[in-house]
Amino acid sequence: MKVLKWLNRYIEEFLLIAILCSIVIVMLYQIIRRYIFNSSLSWSEEFCRYAFIWFIFIALPYSIRLGTELRMDAVISALPEKVNHSLKLTLSVASLIFTLFLFSQSVDTVYEAVIAKEVSTGLHLPKQYIYMSMPTGFGLSIVRYTQMILKQVQHQKHKHEKEAYS
Repeated sequence: MKVLKWLNRYIEEFLLIAILCSIVIVMLYQIIRRYIFNSSLSWSEEFCRYAFIWFIFIALPYSIRLGTELRMDAVISALPEKVNHSLKLTLSVASLIFTLFLFSQSVDTVYEAVIAKEVSTGLHLPKQYIYMSMPTGFGLSIVRYTQMILKQVQHQKHKHEKEAYS
């Protein structure tokens, strides 16, 4: 149970730090090889590009968990409190539905890459490993949006109960 709580709290942060560190290490190694030993790596740029793609797709659920994903807060905040909460819940549900759609499409993309047996040029890595960033990011986003919706519903329920006893 503690492991699940830790994963729920830190999985994106752990992955983002690991990816960013790997990009920095590979780029530093490439710079040292190029400018000190006059020899460069053929795969470092491709590795960093693909790692950055993974970084972006892992950053999406992280931003959802922190509540910093893109949205029109200025408009929502200007509305009355009751409308504000209802609109936030509606937008969260719409975002969840859209993310479910993106998840299903990304799974299809990975499946097509498996069938095509595409391989990257520099790393000679099967492309499905690169494309797996999409269902991973969207899958974690589904979990985060579900958690957000549950919190919003619980908050509304708690608020209504509090108003009923007042």
